[in-house]
Amino acid sequence: MRRLPSFNDFSPGIIKDVRRPLEILDQLAPDLVAVIAEWDRVFFNSAGNKRASTNTPATLTSLGLMTRAPLALTDAGKTILVAPDATEAARLLARHVVDTRNGMTIIDAVRSLNARGEKLSKESLKRELEVIGIEGLSNATTDHTTLLNWMIEAGLFKRHGLANPEPDEAVMKAALGISASERSGFAELPLAQQIFLQILRRIAEGNGGADLPAKQVIDECLRDHRGRFDEDQIRAKVIKPLVDSGWIEVPDGVTSTGRGGKSGPIRPSAKLIGIPIDAILPDFDQIVPADLRAKIDLPRSEVRRLLESSQTYDRGLGLELLALKMILDIGLEPRAFRLRSRDTAHAEVDLTAEGKNLLFSRWNFQCKCITGRVSLGDVAKEVGLAIYSKAHVVAVVTTSDFSSEAFAYAREITQATHLQFLLVNGTVVRNYLDKGASVLLDHVANNAVSVMAQKRSQPIVPEDAS
Repeated sequence: MRRLPSFNDFSPGIIKDVRRPLEILDQLAPDLVAVIAEWDRVFFNSAGNKRASTNTPATLTSLGLMTRAPLALTDAGKTILVAPDATEAARLLARHVVDTRNGMTIIDAVRSLNARGEKLSKESLKRELEVIGIEGLSNATTDHTTLLNWMIEAGLFKRHGLANPEPDEAVMKAALGISASERSGFAELPLAQQIFLQILRRIAEGNGGADLPAKQVIDECLRDHRGRFDEDQIRAKVIKPLVDSGWIEVPDGVTSTGRGGKSGPIRPSAKLIGIPIDAILPDFDQIVPADLRAKIDLPRSEVRRLLESSQTYDRGLGLELLALKMILDIGLEPRAFRLRSRDTAHAEVDLTAEGKNLLFSRWNFQCKCITGRVSLGDVAKEVGLAIYSKAHVVAVVTTSDFSSEAFAYAREITQATHLQFLLVNGTVVRNYLDKGASVLLDHVANNAVSVMAQKRSQPIVPEDAS
């Protein structure tokens, strides 16, 4: 589960200088009573309530800046404590949260709101964070806005009146190693290009950034992420665009569009070397749990064997791999696990995926490994989730089949709303696993024709329009 740290009563307006509570702890530990009394005096006017006794230590623990047994600062807390001034301390805090506690999601969420011209508020920032996978934010929480305020205090963002905060490119680059525009530029690359750069960067760190055979990077891409690459088009669709956009370089006299296929040397550019690779890992590696990443390249025949296993764990694993493989074969990018099979006795899995082929689309996937038919109620539940998450497509996949009522309900909702459905039954699943991606892509294409026919009844112009 991806969460943000707690910031109860730990805003810049209360604390002023993040070094001060750390200094008190460092001076008075291990006497917790004395530490709490001093926090209470300095920050809360000796109110004698839980703000000092409960909230402050809970926040410092959540941030990973203190330990309770023994009562002491962590290495991260000590690093922030010795910062030369309050601004640098806030920058070190921001870097720590970005590196260890999903802090980069705040930067991504603000960037998305700004790109859409949407007003930033506690509610809109919360919604954006939930879309990109942050969980556990209650309606009353201000953890996300307080973290943003610490980033503003650190100078990572500039605030001008009531307008949304804007990133300070130079400060963000100095503090985090990556600016907002660099992160945005990397995030907007196709996933195959992101994967290529990640592998190139990792290899380059071991050889000092010297030239290396393109084949070495290509072979690893094909070995670990074959579904994301067309082997015959890697030069044209991956290497040449990355050379043109300044992410990689080729030696003088070597062309990035030559007929050499896998041949020829390449090297990371200064632009790529200058960005911390852990800040720009592809979304696939950030979102897909490690236990599934390790198995994503299992043959489809093995996924079918898992789905047909008598062991519930195997069926659940097969279902998760089925969902991921289908998402990748359709050309989508996984964005968040809403529910894993292990949370449902290995009977179903929920995923959100997104696509940017011609236009942006968000897909909610529900995959079920059951013996009975998927009911109207099962499909209806997905409609509510789709409206809440602003999805465009509801994809329900089952190893069995759908009831006639479920099909009829999907048609009714398709005709009446903006939503569209992709229903994949067990016959299609088995043919897909036996024969490959073409089966699934044909089913998706045929479904699009059907959806278009159903949508034709929707008015293009409002009836009262003149």
